[in-house]
Amino acid sequence: MKIEQTKIQLIHNPTAGAEEHEAAHLLEMLQAAGYRCNYSSSKKKILKKVATDVKYIAVAGGDGTVRKAVLAMLDKKLKYKRPLAILPLGTANNIASSLKIEENLRLNAEAWKKEHFQKLDIGLAKTRKDEEYFIESFGFGLFPALIKWMDEQPRTPSEDPEDEVKQAHNALLHLTKHYEPIQASILYDGKEVSDEFLMIELLNISRLGPKLQLAKADPGDGLLELIAIKAKERPLLIKYLEEIVAGKKPIFPIKSILVNRIKISLETKDIHVDDELKETNLHTWVISLLPHMVDVILTS
Repeated sequence: MKIEQTKIQLIHNPTAGAEEHEAAHLLEMLQAAGYRCNYSSSKKKILKKVATDVKYIAVAGGDGTVRKAVLAMLDKKLKYKRPLAILPLGTANNIASSLKIEENLRLNAEAWKKEHFQKLDIGLAKTRKDEEYFIESFGFGLFPALIKWMDEQPRTPSEDPEDEVKQAHNALLHLTKHYEPIQASILYDGKEVSDEFLMIELLNISRLGPKLQLAKADPGDGLLELIAIKAKERPLLIKYLEEIVAGKKPIFPIKSILVNRIKISLETKDIHVDDELKETNLHTWVISLLPHMVDVILTS
């Protein structure tokens, strides 16, 4: 008796992962797990069309590829909305790790059949002219500075992902010691805090940047976690990063605050939206969430 295969749309980043993560190997693995794939490369226009009988949209790549797929769904006004299955192939895989998604791709694909779903919120940061959508985090200060520094470093195709993460930890430690704080005003829950800050982050997931777990954020609870590190808290952050660089696993020392809407006014041109560095001339942002926009398939 022939078993009917489940049809999925596979969005694959062909430059992510090792040789066994090439398209042919992935398609063979998914077919063996009981799936029939429509393939599309993340390097081309994705979600141009999704067949009506496609059950899941599977994303094989890192955090940037997951973000690209989710924003493509949003851009289509969720016309092609399907549950999202993540096959983590990136350097950090912060989204997958925050959701405790299985790294073993075969076990991952087998687990989809259990249909254990998690709601995923999408963050929205707006000025009077612009709007930015984010899956992971949105912020100012140290992390835009880190992204800028990493973008300026020479890359080699053979660079080990773990070496890249360690390099980022060392760079962030150096930046933390020397970063000039930003004057900012933060308004949330009727409270206003004005101070000098090294970092202001709105997290939708628990991890940020080079695999740093900074909060316990639930990406489907309709809330963001605010991490605002004041200039006077610099020694705490330096000590935390020194322990990370030393190979320890310290708990992040600065408590986050749950918010569903926040207004931030500050003077800086650099922001980051997930792992992308952007520049802006507008200095007042209102950040909120679009709740429960996508279902993600969990594997545990």
